[in-house]
Amino acid sequence: MTSRIVFALAAALLGSGLAVTPATADDKTDLDKLQGTWKFASMEQDGQPGPKGDDTPTITFERDKFTVKAGGQVVQAGTQVLDAGKKPKAVDATVTEGEGKGTTMLGIYELDGDTLKACFDPQGKKRPTEFKSAAGSGHMLVVMKREKK
Repeated sequence: MTSRIVFALAAALLGSGLAVTPATADDKTDLDKLQGTWKFASMEQDGQPGPKGDDTPTITFERDKFTVKAGGQVVQAGTQVLDAGKKPKAVDATVTEGEGKGTTMLGIYELDGDTLKACFDPQGKKRPTEFKSAAGSGHMLVVMKREKK
């Protein structure tokens, strides 16, 4: 169950949180680029690698909503708000269902073609400033790859 929580939080990072209301054209462009299903390529939390296995979670973005699934089960769902004007780009993910329900995770993200990288503070206390998950930080770092149709 811990591995599902970690993957769910990571997924929220990318599609995270609050209702997505693009404030700028860049926010809308990034929101458009997120649409679809992404597979977790790697994950690290608190400096420790995440579990590996055949049950690789996916996250699906539909406008401002995200859904994380593992083993065919919904692990987490919610909404996200992007701020592409910040450096690094920021995301707030509000979990409305599943693991972490009621929390807003603060994160940063980077989109590069079909690769999405995100780093979150799952507790929502302090937004990361770099794509790093050092021991004791509590931060979660994830890399996702877009699923090809």
